[in-house]
Amino acid sequence: MDRKNWNRLGLAAVILLAPGGFILGATLAARKWRERQAEDRKDDD
Repeated sequence: MDRKNWNRLGLAAVILLAPGGFILGATLAARKWRERQAEDRKDDD
């Protein structure tokens, strides 16, 4: 494969995989935040 094809393949991978990574990261962050909120509520009671 020549360099142009590798560049296109890399660009396609970034376009397809990066949004999934952002969604996964945001989901994990939200889950961790909810767990922390639940722990704070338990401590208040």
